[in-house]
Amino acid sequence: MKISDLHGKIVAVWGLGTEGRDALRYLRNHGIANNFVLINDTDCQKPDDFVDCELYTGCDVTEGCDKAEVIIRSPGVSIYKPELIKYRDKVTTVTDLCLNEIRTNHPNCKIIAISGSKGKSTSVSALAFMLTRLGFKVGLGGNIGRPLIELIDDNYDFLVAEISSYQASDLTVSPHIGMFTNLFYVHSEWHNGHENYCSDKIHMIANQRGDDCFWVNAGNEQLMNYTEKFVQRRRLYDIKDGFYAKDRSLYQKGQLILNLDDLKIRGIHNLDNLAGVFSIIDELGLDVRAAAEALKDFEPLPHRLQKVALKNGVLFINDSISTAPEAAIGAVNSFDGNLVLISGGQDNQQDYTEYAQCVENNTKVKAVITLYQTGPKILKALREHVKRDGIALIEGDSLEKAVAIAYELLQKNGGGTVLFTPTSPSFGFYKNFMERGNHFIKVVEAL
Repeated sequence: MKISDLHGKIVAVWGLGTEGRDALRYLRNHGIANNFVLINDTDCQKPDDFVDCELYTGCDVTEGCDKAEVIIRSPGVSIYKPELIKYRDKVTTVTDLCLNEIRTNHPNCKIIAISGSKGKSTSVSALAFMLTRLGFKVGLGGNIGRPLIELIDDNYDFLVAEISSYQASDLTVSPHIGMFTNLFYVHSEWHNGHENYCSDKIHMIANQRGDDCFWVNAGNEQLMNYTEKFVQRRRLYDIKDGFYAKDRSLYQKGQLILNLDDLKIRGIHNLDNLAGVFSIIDELGLDVRAAAEALKDFEPLPHRLQKVALKNGVLFINDSISTAPEAAIGAVNSFDGNLVLISGGQDNQQDYTEYAQCVENNTKVKAVITLYQTGPKILKALREHVKRDGIALIEGDSLEKAVAIAYELLQKNGGGTVLFTPTSPSFGFYKNFMERGNHFIKVVEAL
């Protein structure tokens, strides 16, 4: 289904967050639909421009679904909700509508979509940046940049999209080129478990056709396993016969392409993701070395190993995007010198054994301060696996106190880095990882 197919239909939008409201405004402003039904799982206010529309919430959502000819599902609404399953034949999403519209009516625009448990935002942003610097007109959208629905009226050479598992789970169309950064263990109520999470994410490329292809990190076992049934379209990176990371550099078939120290972005884990990004650049037949030169000007995204301040020899780093132990391990390995880690967030049934082993094996880590719901769980793993001398394991009770303790410890040890790397999601304590990161920044600025 394309957006143009909605003309004259009774359209329900289920989920009145940012994407749902953007869809309502676009459809009305473009005269595509004027008869709307509003649906939300919880009580909420109607959007200002749609107070004339009927709103159904809670146990009344099925009544709203019955009245609609088409239901646009927002990303936050799980495809596994019993109420949604009942109406599946008339359910679509903004992502699906937009990809169908572009593939049908913009044949000269190539859609490139990137997904993964971690690293997708930096990857899509870096790819869009390099394509733009190479002279192409590029639209950046999805989970980052502009909403996809705002991009369909323009003529782009490339549409680069970050796609979440929520958006990928029920797509009927796929991007021309896909890329997956990694797959980590995630228990999500939205997906009814980890198996569905992996399958839903990989579904992003399930409907590729013709010469479409997708790129996978060969070093990630879960990715390799879950993409095996699509092996005919699968291309691999992080291999010696292609692009791969070694030490602090990126290589193509043994030839040096770039060194991480020449870039503004930090984090050695970014090199693995860049191996995939440059594989796409090469797949498109573009100048890899010119792209690498352009990447030197790419600015890191907020909350991703973001330098906050340097005070009395202590550097404060905000890595609030770190919502999994694997991401925190990558962050720890990105710094030299004394480190104090601040970790903790919402419990997502994650295993912190490897994180604890990373701390044990990195003598530069002088202390770990744990917080929030996962604090005790992380601390338990640390106490089981960290046996070396010269490290403090501290259970904190607030971010303010944790930052103050970390600052004092490093000042006594001649300086170093306070790394805020939560290893866990933010929900339950903050609205999102951005709010959490901004809290950390404010605490540091108040020192």
